[in-house]
Amino acid sequence: MDENFKDIHKAKKLLEINKMLTKSLKIEEILKSVIIAATELIDVSGVFIIYLYDEKTKTLKFAEGQDVNKEAFEKIAFAPGESIAGRVFQEKKSKLFTSEEEIDDYMKNMTAKNYQYYYKGIKERKIKSTFVVPIVNKNRCYGMVVVNNFSRKNIFTKEDMQVIEVVADQTAIAIDNSNVYQDLKEKNNLLRQSYAIHNQFYELIIEGRGIENVISLLEKIIESPVQFDHEIEEPYKENIFPIVRGNERLGLLKFEKAFNDFSYMSKIAIEQASLPIALELVKNNALFEKEIHFREEVFNQLMEGISDRDLQHALQYVKWKKDWNVQCMIMEGKDKSLWQLDKLIEKERFIQSIERISQSLGIDSLIFTRTFQVIVIVPEPKKIRLHELIKQTQMYWSNMEIIYGIGRETNIKDLSISYQEAIRSIGYAKHHQMEIVEYAMLGVERLLYEVDEDVLKMFMHDKLQHLYSLDESFIETLQVFIHLNKNHKQTAEHLHIHANTLYYRLRKIEEALDIQFDDEKDWIDFVIAFRLYVASNKKDG
Repeated sequence: MDENFKDIHKAKKLLEINKMLTKSLKIEEILKSVIIAATELIDVSGVFIIYLYDEKTKTLKFAEGQDVNKEAFEKIAFAPGESIAGRVFQEKKSKLFTSEEEIDDYMKNMTAKNYQYYYKGIKERKIKSTFVVPIVNKNRCYGMVVVNNFSRKNIFTKEDMQVIEVVADQTAIAIDNSNVYQDLKEKNNLLRQSYAIHNQFYELIIEGRGIENVISLLEKIIESPVQFDHEIEEPYKENIFPIVRGNERLGLLKFEKAFNDFSYMSKIAIEQASLPIALELVKNNALFEKEIHFREEVFNQLMEGISDRDLQHALQYVKWKKDWNVQCMIMEGKDKSLWQLDKLIEKERFIQSIERISQSLGIDSLIFTRTFQVIVIVPEPKKIRLHELIKQTQMYWSNMEIIYGIGRETNIKDLSISYQEAIRSIGYAKHHQMEIVEYAMLGVERLLYEVDEDVLKMFMHDKLQHLYSLDESFIETLQVFIHLNKNHKQTAEHLHIHANTLYYRLRKIEEALDIQFDDEKDWIDFVIAFRLYVASNKKDG
């Protein structure tokens, strides 16, 4: 009767434990309930210890216990496979020890540090018998229940261990439910925090507080310095978070540590901050485009001619004086455009870089765009300053091939002349594969742009028609002869021919063209026609 009564009592107790464990979702309450239940279910008095596996440290750590020095046990961290607890954790099977020798054999690989705290934790007593039951659910081991006995009289039995196995199975389910609950609770908490962060940044957007205030708020949230950089071509680094709009990178956030080293909520805050920064950059770009358009309108007014009153307003805007001279320079990509049409920030960055260089040289230039060209109107132009502007631009944009067309210096009212000359210079530079062309430096080549093409062809035909029948060596001779300013000796040396041969060729040319090189008018007409011929051949080629 007594044994039957005990079995009934244990069965009822197990049902009570099951109900108690399913009611609680807190790990601490679950573990305390397990300890209480174990003491009531085991006839032999013993010491109860619960270890749980820590995913972060990958070790078994003390979670709850009875009749132990908890302060000492809290310093223990068993690796999987270490001592009795570590072996059972790996094997996920209960283990009963009824002899000291077997216990000592299983515990011999315990580290000295762990043994020091373990021995102190069990109050320096010798274990006589023990059993360890893993807390397992769905093949996942959460930890184990350890029951120690320090008396020779009371030895644990297999039945004692089986009772605790039932409790451990119920505990595993309770822990699993608790973890699910804690995960949901944590996710809801993260969601609330994320929503709160979103609202803070949203308010900054609505108030239009600017990028600096967004950065300041972000630094407070993540408790780390943040730097915003307009640089968009910097290679990827772990401490960089790109500000992106579609496929376009607008800028960068830089941190003192890698982005992945931040907490989950800090990463959320960084991502949330990138949105108002991107919106601010797009807004600033829209304002920039309006400013560029307004500059073009000012330029158009100066080109078309306006009243003295409107001229005065325009000059105040560009900070020029009425009696100043101006000079137009056009910049264009050699083989491709200076910016891509769908990349807003590329255009803005390019123009702003030219503005900064111009300002650093003390030049209040009027800078704007037309299609894919950048127009720079330089006031009070000085050749050294203009060439320094080009030089610094080439250095800053060394990865780009840029061509420059420069008109002549004119007064403000004749600005259209300098602009048209700059356009012609750009055309000449593109056609002849040149980097910089100044209209003032062009010679007869200007006629290619200023005179009707049919008129030019007629002039060349009249002056040179009989030259085409001569050998190519005569053409080469003429080029050198003109270049060396009719110096016979130098021409012969350059061509590596005898002076008599040169004399023969020149006479032959004079006879063919019916001119005299010593006649000033004949010579001038011939040189102009010949240079037009050379220039037109380059153009055709």
